[in-house]
Amino acid sequence: MPFINLLLSLLLLAFSVAVPAATLPMQTMTAEQLVNPVDIKQVLVLEDRNSALTANEALNQIRSQGKLVAGTPRLGYSDSAWWVAFELNAPPAMQLEMIIDQAFTDDIELWLYDRDRLIAPIYSGDHLPFLQRGVPFPRFMLTLPRLGVGPHTLLLRVHSASAVSLPMQLVSSEKNTLLVAVNWLLGGLLIGGLMSLAVFYMLKFRALREQQLGYFCITALALCAYSASLHGVIDLLFSQWPWLSKRLVQVANPLMLIFSTLFIISALRLKLGTVLRLALNVLIAIIVLVSLWNALYSDDYRGYQAFNLVLLLVGLFQALVVTLSLIKGLPYSRGYFLCWISALVMMTVLPLGRLGIINLPSDAYALQTFLPLLSMLLFSAVLDRQLENVRKALLSSQSQAIDNLEQYRALFNSAREGIFRCTLNGTLLEANPSLIRFLGSTPGDGSWQALPVQKLLGTTQWTKLVAKLDAAHPSVSQECQLRDLNGKRHWVYLSLHLRSAHTCIEGIIFDLSDRRQLEDRLKHQAAHDSLTGLLNRRELERLLQLSLLSNDTSRFSHLLYIDLDQFKQVNDLCGHSAGDQLLKQLSAHMQNMLPKSAQLARIGGDEFVVLLREQDHFVALGQAERLRRSVEQFVFIWENTPFRLHASIGVLTLSQDICDWETALRWADSASQQAKVLGRNRVQQFNPTDGALQEQQRQLQWITRLQEAMRSNHFVLFYQPVMPLQTVHDELHYELLLRYCDPATGEFISPERFMRAAERYSLLVDIDRWVVRNLCQWLSNNPEHLQQLGQVNLNLSTHSLLDASFHIFLSQELMSKGIPPHKVCIEVTEMVALGELAVSTKWLKSLRSQGFKVALDDFGSGFASYAYLRHLPLDILKIDGSFIRGIEHDRINQAMVGSMQQIAKQLGLQTVAEFVETQESLECLRALGIDYGQGYWIAEPAPLSSLTKPLPTASARFGL
Repeated sequence: MPFINLLLSLLLLAFSVAVPAATLPMQTMTAEQLVNPVDIKQVLVLEDRNSALTANEALNQIRSQGKLVAGTPRLGYSDSAWWVAFELNAPPAMQLEMIIDQAFTDDIELWLYDRDRLIAPIYSGDHLPFLQRGVPFPRFMLTLPRLGVGPHTLLLRVHSASAVSLPMQLVSSEKNTLLVAVNWLLGGLLIGGLMSLAVFYMLKFRALREQQLGYFCITALALCAYSASLHGVIDLLFSQWPWLSKRLVQVANPLMLIFSTLFIISALRLKLGTVLRLALNVLIAIIVLVSLWNALYSDDYRGYQAFNLVLLLVGLFQALVVTLSLIKGLPYSRGYFLCWISALVMMTVLPLGRLGIINLPSDAYALQTFLPLLSMLLFSAVLDRQLENVRKALLSSQSQAIDNLEQYRALFNSAREGIFRCTLNGTLLEANPSLIRFLGSTPGDGSWQALPVQKLLGTTQWTKLVAKLDAAHPSVSQECQLRDLNGKRHWVYLSLHLRSAHTCIEGIIFDLSDRRQLEDRLKHQAAHDSLTGLLNRRELERLLQLSLLSNDTSRFSHLLYIDLDQFKQVNDLCGHSAGDQLLKQLSAHMQNMLPKSAQLARIGGDEFVVLLREQDHFVALGQAERLRRSVEQFVFIWENTPFRLHASIGVLTLSQDICDWETALRWADSASQQAKVLGRNRVQQFNPTDGALQEQQRQLQWITRLQEAMRSNHFVLFYQPVMPLQTVHDELHYELLLRYCDPATGEFISPERFMRAAERYSLLVDIDRWVVRNLCQWLSNNPEHLQQLGQVNLNLSTHSLLDASFHIFLSQELMSKGIPPHKVCIEVTEMVALGELAVSTKWLKSLRSQGFKVALDDFGSGFASYAYLRHLPLDILKIDGSFIRGIEHDRINQAMVGSMQQIAKQLGLQTVAEFVETQESLECLRALGIDYGQGYWIAEPAPLSSLTKPLPTASARFGL
């Protein structure tokens, strides 16, 4: 604390005009000036650290040691007494009032000297009862005795635990009545406005129950209490308790800071992270602790100083919250930011002024009068706009206040909702026309009047509702069923309200029949397939899981997984309309073949699942066989063309060992896939010891491993060099390969082990994206290697090549990492390229137009290569390894490879021979004119990370 006092003193000196003064500064005022309050322009200030000086001693010292301060003396927080002096030259015999426009000043002593003669001492301050402080003014107004011919010396002693700030003014006593009235009027208007705002939003909170409304109300009430203390209203009303005003501020200030912060967070719908939530809790704890310090030690200036710093801290935290909401683009964040700017002045500028860090003009503290109401009005405007949708959602009959009987009657008669009034025992006293018509009667018919509400709702239900009504809970609402005069049941929303006199009950009835029907339709649609009307996958999973968790007789005993064969032919030959019609007819056909206790669901395009409750295993197998035969015998005719289908059915016994639906569906699917492998159109029972099923399960297990590999980087990029055979190139040329690194053993696993599973379960595109992303990142991290790189060959799956979004992704990755496309060669297998020639040509041209090179892999393995080769836009032919192994001993393969080389040369293509495994094969290929070779004899695959250092030239690497 000594350090803080020293710092504040230095800052005070920096913003003060500090020069020795032999004489006191003179304030000369005329009668015309004193009609309105006149500011004291300059004073001498002296600090009495021990509060030990008498008035005469202080006057002598202040003349020799006082510091000259221009404007309002803002002396910050300290335990010292402060002496302020100046000379006054005013019209003789004029009655003056001295205004000290600063609330919460503990002790004020004023000495008036006619030269060296003391005229009168005047005492005031918060420690005195309000009516003993001078003129009943919101702050302090001290009446000076009539002055003779000047000049006169005014010496003021001030001591306070709060911040010492002395905005002083002089005014003629003739104007004090008007001045006092205007100040009380302004204070009353401000407090009345804040109180009205708090009450208004308290009523809104009661109606809407929105959290931010509650915070806003508490903030407004706290601010109202603070303003009432600041503007002297509490002192005026409770003048016998001078301590009450300060105590009220000590309670109102922490409430205002805490709940204004909670209001901003709640109104912005800002989700706080762990750090911000912790910061908020710490901030609230600091506010509470400092407030308790102030309450227990109200005369300790350090408590007030600490709370002033807390006010700054809260302002910074709120600024952080509003700024964060702007960055996230939350709704209404701009509006709250603009509103918060006005509060920022009050929460930062004023505390800094109290500390003496900044020198505010004399009018700056008028902000304390207007900014609270202005800020709350701005916040309320944005809050009203934010809650507009909530208000619209309220029923008009509940959101509008009924001012008089005529308005109530108009609403009662014209409302579409049913409104009634009844006795406590349920006898109807009054009902509006809508309710009468709803009950099946007419407004002119009085048959409804003798009808008790118990008959409409049922005695038990009415008794339960009425039992909930009491003085503490006068309202109750719920959805229930109501029976009209014709006995027809309706779903309604019933709201009952017990009148304050407890003599009758008022109720509103909303017809929910249409909504209930809509909900039933939505529930049905959510649980059923839109095409066939069968259960969908989501509902099947729910029923299956409930069954697996239950132990009663309703548990399903068997699961049949049906996979249709030849369904794709119908879609391809006749279109999807025919396929949809086939599924509808077949679904109805299969449904008729099942017992009523069974559940049939469509879980995919041509995949169905049946849940059976047959406890006997052989009966369930017989049901599966009958279902297979019914599909086999089903004939679908489209445009006079008959189609037959077959079904591969997997049967799974739902034993107690199966505890989740994922396992059940996966095992049953494995059995159906095994049925396909064994020849289709058959029933296959799941057997966990079956080797083929185990292989199927291994493929399924690869799904999780591959997904985890992409998330945790269990894949490793390998490379295999491509060697030039005819010329020497110093650039690097290699093919990129993929390996899976088993995290348990560290073993590298080749793609042959997992590519079938990846293709079957649609993971190839994700793997390709992982390869491209990591290759580009590695090349970007190794610029020297990228500069030396001539070409890297990249194998991509058919799914990626046919995906336009993947082409965009590939270009963007290369562009973002600064990798030239001409250094990347995309390898395409012969079967893929020739499968759909027109489509292949289109996307091959697209790749080459972006700068990529294209290589045809496995060339020669197909049967139509020569016929279509000239139509494909290619750069490189990679000759299939079946022609290369042992080529030095096989003249036929030599002739075929030679012809491939000649054709490639005529088409302007380069050739690469794969699987070069001996030196003799290498020399033979070189003699045949093959441009490049690749194989284990040249170099085995190795991790790409081993290429971090620049490689030697090709001649040094391959001995050329």
